[in-house]
Amino acid sequence: MARPRRTAWAPRWLVIAHRYLGVALGVLMLLWCLSGMVMLFVAYPSISQDERLARLPRIDWSHCCVIDGAAGAGDRVRSASIEQLAGAPVLRLRLAEGPARLIDLSTGHLLSGVDRTDALAVAEAWGRPAAVVPLVRDQWTVSGEFNPGRPFWRVRLADPKATDIYVSRRSGEVVQRTTRTSRALNWVGAVPHWLYPTLLRQNTKLWTQVVVWSSLAGVFLTLAGLYLGVLAWRPFGDARLSPFRGLMTWHHLTGLAVGLLTLTWVASGLFSMNPWGFLESPDDPAPARLAGPPPRFAEVQAALESAAARAPTVGQARLAPFDGRAFVLAGDERLDAAGHPAPLAPGDLAAAGDRLGRVADQGMIAAEDAYYFSHHDAVSLPAWRVLMRDGRRYYLDPHTGGLLAAFDAQAKSYRWLHQGLHRLDVVPGLRRGPAWAAATLVLLSLVTFGVATGVWLGWRRILHDLAQLRAGAREFFKSLR
Repeated sequence: MARPRRTAWAPRWLVIAHRYLGVALGVLMLLWCLSGMVMLFVAYPSISQDERLARLPRIDWSHCCVIDGAAGAGDRVRSASIEQLAGAPVLRLRLAEGPARLIDLSTGHLLSGVDRTDALAVAEAWGRPAAVVPLVRDQWTVSGEFNPGRPFWRVRLADPKATDIYVSRRSGEVVQRTTRTSRALNWVGAVPHWLYPTLLRQNTKLWTQVVVWSSLAGVFLTLAGLYLGVLAWRPFGDARLSPFRGLMTWHHLTGLAVGLLTLTWVASGLFSMNPWGFLESPDDPAPARLAGPPPRFAEVQAALESAAARAPTVGQARLAPFDGRAFVLAGDERLDAAGHPAPLAPGDLAAAGDRLGRVADQGMIAAEDAYYFSHHDAVSLPAWRVLMRDGRRYYLDPHTGGLLAAFDAQAKSYRWLHQGLHRLDVVPGLRRGPAWAAATLVLLSLVTFGVATGVWLGWRRILHDLAQLRAGAREFFKSLR
């Protein structure tokens, strides 16, 4: 029996919009899918604090510490740390007001920055330097998180990996590390996935608008495809599930099968940008409540001098204020202002939790939970977890009492609406690792197939439409002769 002719089942404008937008935006969505596969296995270049600390030379306490005059005795100190820089101990000091300061502790002189020779000396901890160039930003230092350290020295090492070490010209700290492999893989991974080329990303406002509106268009395209696909679906009373033939059948049925997943990924990518601030957390007073009032410089000076007298074999000694008192963290050892060991006890951590507000429960955790867990980057464990009666949760460093992570209502929503949906890490035990990567790769492949068939079909239809327009134009001009 002949198949009955199909009747109109959707507005023509929606069909046309889906077709043409599917080509223009479908290419971008296809790029998102393919680069997402790379990102399952390759993270954007970064350097962790533990990696940086492990490469620091040991502080030469014999040339430390001339601190007098670095600041006024009553000045409040936001942060302070001692490290070895190019053969001399230096103090990186940030007061409550004013820019950061770099002080040579062997002379007490204020340093204006780090020169080329010093940058080469810093990079030697990572390998043998081969070349150095000054720069303000490049592809691997383009985001705002690197702004405090700009400008940089980029030091190329003479190793088989073609490693680049980025040294801040302000502080002398190593802030980034890349290799030939990480750079190449990220050009087909994170850079296209995040729309991250330097030309666009260096303009944060423009980049944000491009990503937000591209994602919104992707949401519309996917919703339109799902709507059209469901209307065309014939699960009952028909010999075939789809009225289409050939590749269009595969696009139709694949779109129905993974359309919601596609929508989930596009929408959660939109949520990652926190459009219009709907997932933005207000300023959290928790860090200030834990640390207490910023200590005065006189207290910090005394604590650092006491640590110098103890002369621990460490690469860094830093201020770790707690409950209004100045402590120094030297490696894994916490010292009080007199230089005596002062490890935190559970009672101290519980008192810190009580300062955060109305506590429902708190205690030490040795395993990850639904909010505090590793993905590409590992979280610090054990941690002191504080659960508040209003639903907020805090994770404290049991060594320093500092804040490791905080989740208010907005941050918890972000965790599920972006991270949970985008990474598909909602199942405990399947948040990372080979099983998670394999499952995600299979799903990504299905979505990629659905998007790719749509792009190809749309492009073929556009070529057909253009051919008809050309033929019509020729006939029109012939009629004018």
